[in-house]
Order: sequence, then structure tokens, then C-alpha cells
Amino acid sequence: MAIEKKYYSFTPGLELLSKSDYGKIQGEIIDFLGCSKQDYYRKRTCYVNIPAHIKEGIELIFKKYEIHDLNSIWEIKDSEK
Repeated sequence: MAIEKKYYSFTPGLELLSKSDYGKIQGEIIDFLGCSKQDYYRKRTCYVNIPAHIKEGIELIFKKYEIHDLNSIWEIKDSEK
């Protein structure tokens, strides 16, 4: 039996930020993920089966910007069957 894919997006959390904070958090997340800006744009809307340590790291970054409700950061979708 195959592992079901889950699609994670942290775009809802980004929408809670002020414009001045958006650029800062974007840079922090890019540094944390060690990715290019293009890869960041893909991952913010669709990170497939995100590893737990990556998800927790992104949540810690959001906490620095006073966003503590984890449900408001993430949109999680199941794979289509």
C-alpha cells in the first residue's frame, strides 16, 4: 500500500503578516530551507509530505512574528484518490 501524499501550504500564515514583515520572514524561510527564491515560491504553496523538522522550523519562524496558532499557518490537503 502506497503512502498517501499530503500537500502543505504556509501561504495562509503569510497572509496574516504585515507587508513590512513579509519580506523579513520570506528571507528567514529561504535561509532555513536552503533553497532558491523560485523554489521557495513553489514550497510555500505546495510542500509534499513535509518532514516534521522542517514544519516545526517554519512554525518557529512564524512564532517570532507573533503568529502562534498553527492552524492559521497551514493549509493541508490530501492527495486526490
